[in-house]
Amino acid sequence: MSDGPETSIQLAFCAFLQAGNLGFPIAWPFTVFSPISGVAFFDARGMLRAAPRGIGLAFTDSMLRTGIFQVDSVTPTDQGEAPGLRMAELVAVLFDQGTFFVAGNRWKVRINQVPKIAPAVMDAPWLRFPVSILYSVST
Repeated sequence: MSDGPETSIQLAFCAFLQAGNLGFPIAWPFTVFSPISGVAFFDARGMLRAAPRGIGLAFTDSMLRTGIFQVDSVTPTDQGEAPGLRMAELVAVLFDQGTFFVAGNRWKVRINQVPKIAPAVMDAPWLRFPVSILYSVST
């Protein structure tokens, strides 16, 4: 049995992030991860999905799926903002506007906008920079 579109999309995003070899450990969505004190890492968050909508008028037309994939860069608070911001920029460049990949050998994933890096969030003893990646998927 092959995965449906939502599972395929999430797995494709995680695989693309992993293949980017960004040089830091990655905490995957809803899996056990034990950060090491003082060691920066990426935190891949659960997908935020919008309701699918039909592109055409017929029931057989393509469906458009949109959503947000978020990855937080996480650094120790005592290192200041620059290291976390540099890490966030690595993610933003990897998923830059115009990036395209295929999920599940069927669904075409496109990054529609430049990823947004939010202000730092204190999560003591960590500092988080959320990076939001807006995407659309069609068949």
